[in-house]
Amino acid sequence: MASFAKCLLIATSLVIILFINPSAAKPSTANVTNADINSICNKTLAPSFCYRVLTNQTLHANETTLFGLANISINIALASANETQFAILPLIKQAKNFTEREAYTLCSHNYKEAAVAVRDAQRLLAKHNYRGMRISALSAVEEAKACENHVKSPAVCSRSPLHDKNRDFKRYCNIIWAISNRLVQ
Repeated sequence: MASFAKCLLIATSLVIILFINPSAAKPSTANVTNADINSICNKTLAPSFCYRVLTNQTLHANETTLFGLANISINIALASANETQFAILPLIKQAKNFTEREAYTLCSHNYKEAAVAVRDAQRLLAKHNYRGMRISALSAVEEAKACENHVKSPAVCSRSPLHDKNRDFKRYCNIIWAISNRLVQ
């Protein structure tokens, strides 16, 4: 009788924990399908961009789980953040005046923080903290937006030379956000 009560208590506790914190549940071990990719991409701000990224043959998305797809997306976003960071350095050196130099320096700082946020998302993914991962992805997007705002002021230039890189980075982070929402379900 005591054994039954102990098992019932454990089972009830597990159900309560999973109900309160569904991100504590382990992700599915099933491979991602094209239907999964469509579902994820339809939740992003740029579905066609997302679909192009996630169906890229070199990623082998259909040969991995949703957890693996999240990890791949985080790695792509991190590579994009680093690439943008490196693109900013020559812009700082080529700045025509103090205002422009300051804007690119602030933008460089934003991308350092964006890379930290993406690495944090990777750490949270490993801990199955999908809600935290989602927040980190959104934080990285905010850093990219701040960068864009610094460099698009009339004193710097009308269209930032980083516009396309910022846009793509935000889209990669949006893919992470959409996948994290799917992992929470």
